[in-house]
Amino acid sequence: MALVEIQRDYRKVTNIKRTRLLKKYNIEKKESLDQLTEELKQKVSTKTQRLFRYKRRQTQYYQNNLFITDCKKFYNRLRQANPNVKNVPGKEEVENFWRQIYGKKNLT
Repeated sequence: MALVEIQRDYRKVTNIKRTRLLKKYNIEKKESLDQLTEELKQKVSTKTQRLFRYKRRQTQYYQNNLFITDCKKFYNRLRQANPNVKNVPGKEEVENFWRQIYGKKNLT
């Protein structure tokens, strides 16, 4: 964040902070500051993706183990409501959607 402020020549960044960051990353030109900012953004992005993959794999291992040890509990967890669903479509919206796909007038 401070690097972006330095890049914009933001005046609230103190000179001490500015010189420490410039020394830490060995920045001499504005082009290298742009490059450094982009590299740090990419590093954050890769760490985020790695964490996402780790959590997804951890959930998979947990579910596999639960299925092996206690199938009933596994299926009960699958039946639980999904908390990520924010707006559930209405009956008419669902019928219109499938009507467009199948091209039928009545679904019943």
